[in-house]
Amino acid sequence: MAKRPWVLPMLLLSGLINHTSNLNAESLPRWELGIGGGLIQLPDYRGSNETHTYPYPVLLPIYRGEYLRSNTDGIQGIVKLTPKLEFNLSAYGNVPVTNDNAARAGMDDLDPLLEIGAMLRYKTWQSPTQQQAIIVDFPVRTALAIGEQIRQVGYTTAPRISYRHQFNFLNQPWRWSISAEALWSSAALHRYYYQVNSEDATDWRPVYTATAGFAGTRLRTSLYHRQRNQLFSLYAVYDDVSHAVFADSPLVKQHTGLTIGFIMTWFLWQSQETVAIKRWE
Repeated sequence: MAKRPWVLPMLLLSGLINHTSNLNAESLPRWELGIGGGLIQLPDYRGSNETHTYPYPVLLPIYRGEYLRSNTDGIQGIVKLTPKLEFNLSAYGNVPVTNDNAARAGMDDLDPLLEIGAMLRYKTWQSPTQQQAIIVDFPVRTALAIGEQIRQVGYTTAPRISYRHQFNFLNQPWRWSISAEALWSSAALHRYYYQVNSEDATDWRPVYTATAGFAGTRLRTSLYHRQRNQLFSLYAVYDDVSHAVFADSPLVKQHTGLTIGFIMTWFLWQSQETVAIKRWE
């Protein structure tokens, strides 16, 4: 009989992970305010071969309302259309890029971007205990460059499918998610990152005109652990631009990139009022 070295670890793990329904019956404060910090390491931009590590100060407001939520996913306005379909806000951010980046040497610095817009969220499946779910998101966002002035620099959409799982590990509650998304963006947004105008062209950086279209794929995963007034967050993002319309830009130096980070948050203030939380959305 063939040896199966993975059997014992799997049996041990199955005993440590306890799929109990009491995770669904949490009574939590209506609002909380936490402070904390962490570190994040990420590429200068998607397609860059240079990375930087940033300290990550956190002021995290949590609000658990029927039509307004604020949590680790950001601030969301919620409109329930059906039990499985909702309309809410969508936001995403990108760091600034300086000409210290070798590929952009001599070019103008890039301001940080804030992407904000609307999103349809559809829950395609949920387990009977409400501890597991598969969710599909359809966001459409406008990109704003935040500098001395705020200016609009294009549009993007990133349909995403996510699997979310709540479980007990060593009698402690954990939340894990993994998602895959495909990105499409306007020509203006691609020009912001990947265009090379004639005045910026060199012998090694030829003129390049960016166009609208497919912007690659992204895989995300995150792990959360909450214990009393502390929240630990660990996350990673893997980007692939190998089939993006801008993949042949001279500013694209590698086709894959990894972002990793962690945050520790301490909740110091909270409301006396509590609400029943039966699911993670």
